[in-house]
Amino acid sequence: GIGSISMISGMPRPEQMGHHTWRTYLVAPLLLITSASAWAEWNVASLMQQLARHPAGHARFTETKKLSVLDAPIISSGRLVYSPPDRLEKITVQPKAESLTVERDQVVVVRDGRRREMRLQQVPEALAIVEGIRGTLLGNEAMLRQYYDLRLVGTEQDWRLALIPREERLARWVRQITVNGQRHVVSSIETLQADGDSSIMRIEAEK
Repeated sequence: GIGSISMISGMPRPEQMGHHTWRTYLVAPLLLITSASAWAEWNVASLMQQLARHPAGHARFTETKKLSVLDAPIISSGRLVYSPPDRLEKITVQPKAESLTVERDQVVVVRDGRRREMRLQQVPEALAIVEGIRGTLLGNEAMLRQYYDLRLVGTEQDWRLALIPREERLARWVRQITVNGQRHVVSSIETLQADGDSSIMRIEAEK
């Protein structure tokens, strides 16, 4: 009976404990199981759900690019503005003003006072990077999986998501994008290009 099970397991017998204490012995393992289940549910889908619940944002960014043709890195800074379902603006202030706006498949670049419009599909080198950044900031898993295999490591409090291109045409430009964050906040996006050039964009939400 329960008494013999208690003896074998080393647990006190019911008659040796008060009702509250015995109930604790039964409930505690259930709580552990529940906690383990919640932890096991931390995956790409749950991350994307968290990001999608906080999609409209204004953030400051600082981007450091390392190019093989230059001895010193290029550092730029500005603002990111993103809102559902698919709008992303990257407004660079330093070292000189320029902007990139993406909505649906349309891209508008304003640089040196000149405006240029194009379709994202026509520019695979931009497509690879823009869709990775846009899909992550908006928590759009379908958008990301259209172009990338997703690999998530870490915990909800400190996670890292690797985006590996699925198509050869994108892999010719980008080797991997790595996104770091905490809960629903993206803190940095690192891009490693196929030619060895790289960049890291550090993101800080505007208060």
